[in-house]
Amino acid sequence: MKHTKINSASIKEGNAAEDKFIACRSENIIRKATKQEDIHEHWDVLDKEFGKVDVKAQKRINRGGSIANEHHWYELKTVKKPPKWQSSKGWGIPNGVKRLIAFELEDSFVLVNPEDIIEDLRFKCKERGKGEFLLYGREGRGDLMTLLPTSYLIENSSAVIPKHNEE
Repeated sequence: MKHTKINSASIKEGNAAEDKFIACRSENIIRKATKQEDIHEHWDVLDKEFGKVDVKAQKRINRGGSIANEHHWYELKTVKKPPKWQSSKGWGIPNGVKRLIAFELEDSFVLVNPEDIIEDLRFKCKERGKGEFLLYGREGRGDLMTLLPTSYLIENSSAVIPKHNEE
């Protein structure tokens, strides 16, 4: 049952990040993705300027740790076991749907096109471990991810959107 609590906290953080992105882009948001679009196409909101955007909340490097503003996890293979007809590609892999990934930072969102960085990640991410550009998978989960420096995301971004001052 511990996973349920962890997952529900993660879902709440993800939903809060989506709400912040929507607040930043309010007049530009056309609609939210349906559950099927979110799950199968990996996007959360449709934006007039940026198109389909998958919003990612700030993350912790280790469970129970503090938010890591200097790094972001990047999913290459999902933990979810898909039906046989569907790929197990993670949200960070191009999937035929033109979209951007919005990584939440303390004061902004950094938008990255997965098509722009996938070949570079294939070149850089070859060794296993838990650190920058290393391939990391949780035992027994079947997932695969890497830890990207925020500076890398900014250098390869399509846009940086400041958060509204929430005072």
